[in-house]
Amino acid sequence: TNPDDGTVNDSLSLISDDVFNIKGNDGKVTLEIKLTGLNSNSVNELGVFTVDDASGTIDGIAPGESGYAEKALAKGQVIFSTITNFPAGFDAASIEKLIEFESNDNLRFYLVKDGSTDSVLNNNTPISNVLFADPSDVRITDLGTNSFSLNWEDGSGNPSGFEDLQIQVQVTDQAIPLGTAGQNKPQGESLDLRGIAGSVNANFVVNREASYNNFVGFYRVTDANGGIDTNGDGTADILPGQDGYVQAALNGRVSDISLNTNNGGTAELNTTLQGGAIYVPFLVADGGFDANNPNIYFAFLGANSDGVDHVRMLGDNIFGFEDLRGGGDRDFNDVIVKVNLTPVV
Repeated sequence: TNPDDGTVNDSLSLISDDVFNIKGNDGKVTLEIKLTGLNSNSVNELGVFTVDDASGTIDGIAPGESGYAEKALAKGQVIFSTITNFPAGFDAASIEKLIEFESNDNLRFYLVKDGSTDSVLNNNTPISNVLFADPSDVRITDLGTNSFSLNWEDGSGNPSGFEDLQIQVQVTDQAIPLGTAGQNKPQGESLDLRGIAGSVNANFVVNREASYNNFVGFYRVTDANGGIDTNGDGTADILPGQDGYVQAALNGRVSDISLNTNNGGTAELNTTLQGGAIYVPFLVADGGFDANNPNIYFAFLGANSDGVDHVRMLGDNIFGFEDLRGGGDRDFNDVIVKVNLTPVV
């Protein structure tokens, strides 16, 4: 606490082996998570959740007890997925995530090995693949100035190396990037511009590491559940998984966003998006914009003909796509789209 004015300086502290407490001076505080090292054979997803106390309990259930992992994932906020092979030209040093918390929240981190929060919640990945930040899975180091490193061991490579996934976490006064509001939620791979009244400049940078000639587009949805308004009244008329959803998404796509590049190449597109809406990506894998093409994949698993996750968040406004039916090699580097959003002034 600052003795002069009674304010609480933003702080991050380790209050037990693996539980952090975060404090902010205006009731909210932002945590910055940066990827600093990667040496894994698995495409893992990192997340964070709030707990009740320094012991890590959730609603009276302690770590290791039956039902704990399910409770944790239900509260889990996705940080990012970590891919094992970045396409040529992609800047891995740019990967970071900012998440806002309430002051005095207690936090624990988790890692989904070879899967995602989405895939566990949809029973495509066993819950035993969820690792929590206990000493057998992560090494936590206090770096000073409200900053810590977390070095994870996921069982690949050297089993005692703690080098598979390395992150740095710290409090920050950076503003949360535009568009990211839904990205820490399950099946939240989206650009959320509902809080913006005017237009937004959108810069898309595309990298590819795939033999398929893929396209990525974006379409408007009414809410975080992926409903599409087909008659213009502002409410959802069709939901992911319902007959006609693919056609409605293609009909509602932003016509000037058709993103692709040569294998190993980088492409860039600049356009504007209208505020007041959520825009969700879709991948057309090696085919055309035809609703009968079974290889069109969405952020919503129910809309995918194979029921499998095909898009992950790799950082704030960074989308990674898997183009093979059934998940293929699940490397999520076939197409990477990074979006930079700024309000039109």
